[in-house]
Amino acid sequence: MPLIVAALVAVIILAQGLTLWRSYQATWQLAVHSAENVLNTVAANIERNLTVIDLTLRGAEDAFTADGVKDLPPGLRRMVLFDRAASARYLGALVILDRDGNLIEESGSPQPHQLNLADRDYFKAQVNGKTGTYVSTPFQSRLRDNDPSIALSRRISGPDGQFEGIVAAALRLAFFQSLLNAINLGPESVIAITRTDGTVILRSPSTDGKGNSGISVAASPVFQRMIAKPGQQFSERSRLDGIDRYYLHTIIGDYPLLLSVGISPAAAMAEWTEFALISSALTIGMCILFIVLIRVLRLALLRSQEVEEQLEILAVTDELTSLPNRRAFDLALASEMRRAARHRTSLAVLMLDVDHFKRVNDNFGHAVGDVVLARIAKEISRSIRRPGDFAARYGGEEFTVILPATETGGASFIAERMRLAIASMEPCPNEPALGKVTVSIGISVTMADPTTSGADLVAQADRALYEAKGAGRNRVVIYQPDEFDNAVGATDVTLGG
Repeated sequence: MPLIVAALVAVIILAQGLTLWRSYQATWQLAVHSAENVLNTVAANIERNLTVIDLTLRGAEDAFTADGVKDLPPGLRRMVLFDRAASARYLGALVILDRDGNLIEESGSPQPHQLNLADRDYFKAQVNGKTGTYVSTPFQSRLRDNDPSIALSRRISGPDGQFEGIVAAALRLAFFQSLLNAINLGPESVIAITRTDGTVILRSPSTDGKGNSGISVAASPVFQRMIAKPGQQFSERSRLDGIDRYYLHTIIGDYPLLLSVGISPAAAMAEWTEFALISSALTIGMCILFIVLIRVLRLALLRSQEVEEQLEILAVTDELTSLPNRRAFDLALASEMRRAARHRTSLAVLMLDVDHFKRVNDNFGHAVGDVVLARIAKEISRSIRRPGDFAARYGGEEFTVILPATETGGASFIAERMRLAIASMEPCPNEPALGKVTVSIGISVTMADPTTSGADLVAQADRALYEAKGAGRNRVVIYQPDEFDNAVGATDVTLGG
């Protein structure tokens, strides 16, 4: 039973574990899939906007080098150089700088500011060679009251390839912030736009309250893994805030920008963890309840068996004398008869009857009579000492004894010992006037075989008992097939004598 219960509990726990594991995988895959969708959506949005700006820069570059454009009136020249994309919400000024970094053309302003921007990285990058479209590091715009921005720039080359200046467009960091603010990946998650040299454009949420713009994470393990294996997802701890995250990342189009999304497994799986704890607790509770229930049922079954055994004992036990009753005697005799027949051994049966017991009841009451019978039963039990010997109350004041593997001599000896013990005992300590009590005993001995009947053996012992009664009581008589005058007790002891 314990093994079966343990196996059932193990099956329940394994099934629950498998269910939770599948639920964990499904929940985690959903979190990763959501992060992938965010990554792809934001990357596509940024790439689309950068491409529009890049096309505007290319148009301005071509227009500026076209014949006759420089000779146009200022207003018309700005219309030719800068199309309507220059009026986009998050797009700052489109400017043209000469070879020295001086501002010579500016969108949205009839008169360009007197400003030199040669110190900007987006200008320096174009001086020394063809870099295509360059994406700058974050800076504070001098044209828009230090508005945080980045710039895209392209080189303007003369007919012989010499450097003639740049065309640049500023993109406010508010554009990126508006995208990232609309994203909710859950607690402890992060999304960041970083240049491929490790300079952060914007991080949300930031650790400095300003988007971490301009800081370098080139040496961080997270960034190094992204650069080493583009597109490969991985888990790593952030150096900025010390949180373990699962990172997804991608390069934005053909631009030197890296978009990364980091989700916290602990936060992403918080609801699942709560569900798993509750579910596990319920499962464990159910298993404990199941074990306790099985235990209680098992104890109840054992108790029921004990009760049944006690009832069986009570059913074959005489309540007054605590000896086995007539039913138990019949069962024991049948069993001993079969055993004796099987082993070809002798079997003796003794029938005892209390002499003049009716007088005891009539003169002293049935309560005293009950005490007498109980004390006689104890003396009978004391007189039989072998484990196989069996004594029972046959009914009323009659008792019977079964003596396996006992011949006539041994049966006579035990019967005489019983008779003498009963005759010498104090039958009822509370009634000294009662005097002595005696018994008459009849013995029947047989060499059992399969044809021998237990009922015949009892009948023979009963006939010997009646012979003892008729011969004066307080004696032992052995059943003889042809005669009944062979008494073992030589003395005729009468009540009170």
